[in-house]
Amino acid sequence: MWVSRDAVAVVGLCMAKLESWTSIGALAMGSLFVSMMISFYAFLVGPEGEGPNVDVDPGALLVQTISISGAPSLILAGVVFGLSFRSRNVFAGLILILTGLELIIGMWIVDATTHNIDIQFRTSGLEYAPKIFVAAGVGLLGLGTYIGKIAPQSRIRHARDYEQ
Repeated sequence: MWVSRDAVAVVGLCMAKLESWTSIGALAMGSLFVSMMISFYAFLVGPEGEGPNVDVDPGALLVQTISISGAPSLILAGVVFGLSFRSRNVFAGLILILTGLELIIGMWIVDATTHNIDIQFRTSGLEYAPKIFVAAGVGLLGLGTYIGKIAPQSRIRHARDYEQ
């Protein structure tokens, strides 16, 4: 299968920008966060639904999980928004929309798992964290839409623009 030079050039232009690569990093950190949260809540449910067989501090583990991957994902998404605030980047916008959808769906699964956790392992953070990150996912959908559709197109400057 042969690919035309124009298609390669378009892909190269989309991938060459810093905000495109940063948005891919936000997507990767978001997927890491969702997988860690699902496995953490499954661990708290336990093999028989009675909780884990070891002593655990769920609040501390939740803070650790959020600080390892959840917060960096949102920070990278903010950096993407800051980098592409004044120019349209459809690829970065699409990746931020995918990151938002990933957070919404993953945290919805985590929130459904919350009700199966034994009462002795429940803390207030376990119930609020999925809801907070669903709201963050909705925010990422908005940022991705803005960057991909609403932001003004960047103007390509040529050397002739600066000639007198």
